[in-house]
Amino acid sequence: MKILIVGAGAIGGLFGGLLQRQGVAVTYLVREHRLAELAAGGLTVQLPDNAFSFQPCCCTAIQLAATKPVFDLIVLTNKAYALASVIENIRPVVLEQTLILPLLNGIRQLDVLDAEFGAARVLGGIAKTVATLADANTVVVNSPGSNLTVGARSAEQNAVARAINALFADAGVLLGDGSNIGLAMWEKFCLMAALGALNCMLQGSVGDYMKSEAGGEIALATIRECTDTAAASGYPLSDKVISGIQRTLTNPNSSFNASMYRDMKQGLPVEGEHLVGDMLRRAEAAGMAAPNLKVAHAVLQTYSARLG
Repeated sequence: MKILIVGAGAIGGLFGGLLQRQGVAVTYLVREHRLAELAAGGLTVQLPDNAFSFQPCCCTAIQLAATKPVFDLIVLTNKAYALASVIENIRPVVLEQTLILPLLNGIRQLDVLDAEFGAARVLGGIAKTVATLADANTVVVNSPGSNLTVGARSAEQNAVARAINALFADAGVLLGDGSNIGLAMWEKFCLMAALGALNCMLQGSVGDYMKSEAGGEIALATIRECTDTAAASGYPLSDKVISGIQRTLTNPNSSFNASMYRDMKQGLPVEGEHLVGDMLRRAEAAGMAAPNLKVAHAVLQTYSARLG
């Protein structure tokens, strides 16, 4: 199987590196400056218990359009706000047999990709890891439980989803249960939208905002807005999953925070529209009030407007 991975950051570097170490043909789609960085120093993936280095095969969008290589699978690891440009970049190599596996947070990407390429080509996927790009050539993985969930969104995708899971399993990737990928993606969507909303609205990690008088109350109300939206959308979360999200986002000793909040603190673009904004729109479409999501969305829109 020939695989194109969009992006050579923490997610792409980790899972793509494991595949390449196993002998899978992997190509990375990167920007010009990233191409130079990787050509000069390759990539080193530092896992919790070992490390490995490799030289990634990379190309730019211009090179991709000029050569039009054939890929069986395109894995998207880009930020959500780059999705529109990524779609244009991969369009020349999305052929009849090509499948797309988006590993973005949220679920809006499925609607967008379905509209562009057809739902039959788009799989469901979730990446869970605590990994960062420590420098241009080093991915540091701080979590021993990094895993990937790949699931079919229709019966026609079952066989290929099994084959892709087997490929990742052979590479040593821990796999999540993708038998109900829609629900699994909504579970993560609720967690990440609520976490991002709370971090950015209250300007602190979970432990920080839990030090405020109303922090816990606001957290529980925001979680409820998200889980009610999931239920109204046809994906009711179990009591066990909801309780887990509540514990995670009201832990007074936790330093947990969303990448959206970390990006905000660094003055970078954020995925506010894709996560908080999308959750708010789905709540409003279902006729539900979501006051906390509305405030958080306004905070994120104000921040993005300042960036210009």
